[in-house]
Amino acid sequence: TRSSGSHIAVVASEKGFGRISWTMKKWIVLLGGAMFCVFFISMYMVVDQLGRLPSSHEIFKNEVTKQIKEPLDFLEKDLNKLQVDLLRSGKIIDGLQNAVDQLRFNGREPPTEKTQDLSPVRRPAVPASDMDDGCIFSGSASGKSANVKMLDMFDVMPFDNIDGGAWKQGWNVQYDDTAFDKEPLNVFVVPHSHNDPGWIKTLDQYYTQQTRHILDNVVDALAVDKKRKFIWAEMSYLSMWWKEADEKRKKLALEQLTNGQLEIVTGGWVMNDEANTHYYAMLDQMIEGHQWIEKNLGSGIKPMSGWAIDPFGHTPTMAYLLRRMGFHSMLIQRTHYQVKKHLGKEKNLEFMWRQNWDHGSSTDMFCHMMPFYSYDVPHTCGPDPKICCQFDFRRLQGGGISCPWRVPPVRIDDYNVASRAKLLLDQYKKKAQLYRSNVLFVPLGDDFRYETTFETHEQYTNYQKLMDHINSHPELKATVQFGTLSDYFNALWKTTGTEPGGQPKGFPALSGDFYTYADRDDHYWSGYYTSRPFYKNMDRALETQHRAAEIIFSVAESHARHHGSSSFAVEQLYGLLTNARRNLGVFQHHDGITGTAKDFVVVDYATRMLQSLNDMQRVIQDSAHFLLTSDKSHYRTPDKVLPPLKFGESRQAQDSMPTKEVLTLSNTPSYSSNSQVLQT
Repeated sequence: TRSSGSHIAVVASEKGFGRISWTMKKWIVLLGGAMFCVFFISMYMVVDQLGRLPSSHEIFKNEVTKQIKEPLDFLEKDLNKLQVDLLRSGKIIDGLQNAVDQLRFNGREPPTEKTQDLSPVRRPAVPASDMDDGCIFSGSASGKSANVKMLDMFDVMPFDNIDGGAWKQGWNVQYDDTAFDKEPLNVFVVPHSHNDPGWIKTLDQYYTQQTRHILDNVVDALAVDKKRKFIWAEMSYLSMWWKEADEKRKKLALEQLTNGQLEIVTGGWVMNDEANTHYYAMLDQMIEGHQWIEKNLGSGIKPMSGWAIDPFGHTPTMAYLLRRMGFHSMLIQRTHYQVKKHLGKEKNLEFMWRQNWDHGSSTDMFCHMMPFYSYDVPHTCGPDPKICCQFDFRRLQGGGISCPWRVPPVRIDDYNVASRAKLLLDQYKKKAQLYRSNVLFVPLGDDFRYETTFETHEQYTNYQKLMDHINSHPELKATVQFGTLSDYFNALWKTTGTEPGGQPKGFPALSGDFYTYADRDDHYWSGYYTSRPFYKNMDRALETQHRAAEIIFSVAESHARHHGSSSFAVEQLYGLLTNARRNLGVFQHHDGITGTAKDFVVVDYATRMLQSLNDMQRVIQDSAHFLLTSDKSHYRTPDKVLPPLKFGESRQAQDSMPTKEVLTLSNTPSYSSNSQVLQT
């Protein structure tokens, strides 16, 4: 029994040990598996980290960035800052140098060995071409440049467009009234009417419906009072009016032009665009306008001042051409609003406009830039359009338009003249803070103004009451009168002690252009550089053919006079040339070649150019036929059915592409009987 019990005990102990052994095995397996997983994951992470170590190329690149590129970036920033500082320093040095020159030479240009004073005077005894052949700048000492350079100014000028209050694009202009104690303000109010030769209407529509009445009203109004003045720019319209005006009005107009009441400014056929036009066409329309003036109004009437209030940006080329034509001054309006603000703060809105390539001052043209948003009445008397609009008496009840600021003008009478004059004079004095002299220019007009007798009467009579009150009260420290553009410039030169066209003491010289124009916010006027390209090309085609026709006609006409040929149609062909020059000139208008006119107006421009293209072919054909005739004294007009000369291309309509002329030598190819070579 004991032995069997022992045996049972041993068996039981062996079974218990077996269970323990199996449990331990399971734990060992689990622990081993866990250790294997940990080891595997650790190895994976190690291998992964090893894979992320930078290569030698990346290490080199990082070192280059750290040791070379970053220091270079810092150096570039320092250089840019230094460049801006140098630009500002250069401007300060130029200003100091100019001030020193002004002190040394009493406001005159420093003399040089190879330059001479070319400041034009009114109707000079010696022609401008004898004084300056156009290349005098090449003999000037280099190094003399403008005080204000537009290219530099654009780099440093902020385009922040801050709301300036009443003058939204400027600032709150203030003044010290005691500044007018010694020199009272001298104000010239200049009535004008801007007449577009095509825009919303065609040239003929505008003339028939509006312009003819404007010129009638103005001439009649000036005849009432010798103190009234007016300026006119577009010779295209004046020539149309002159054809149909009665002799009484023609006589009055000539008297007013002679006594200075009425002034022709610029005198071009149109107020030309300055961005798309070729200088040939710019000159050609000026030639036509001035020749018309000399032929119809007399050689004593010669424009001396330029007037460009509506072209969309301005080029120094126009200043150069006017200078070479003998002009002594010019006025511009549409420049970037930030440019106006920047120049206004420095009182640099009047300057000598110098060509970039001119090392001296032989090309300088005195230029006045208008300071505000527009050339209409609300934006010309001063910085607050809400107040200025109250002095546009066309906006009285019955005038057809009103003030958008909802404060209408009131007629001037004995009861309100003092308060109204004080309000207006405050705007004049604020505007004067933007310029260097006590002479102030204030235009009075807008597009197609003075077309009704209502407006003409209200503007002149109400302003005269204001002027009489101001002029009779010395304590107001101002004199105000109607004037012309030349009246203003002459008064400015008299006040500054400067010869007409010269540089007043302290006034800057400026170089560069005024593109691209923006009138507000980010509204940049650049689309017209490329709009309606078909008609821009047509313009150049007419320029080319017109010039070719002029040359060959001039040669033919000379031969006709030499041979005494009376059958060569000189007058008829010359008339075609003149009409073509006028049609080409009309298209140079700032709403013509720019493409900013209505579609049907553009069609009218193009139809005129198409007619002139055909006419120029006729001039070339007849002139060539005459020159090829051996017996010119017995010349006969060529057969119109079979013209002696054919052109390489022709146009069937104003909107059609040119059609090339095909020359047919034979209906079938011709071959040599032996070599079978095509005969040409």
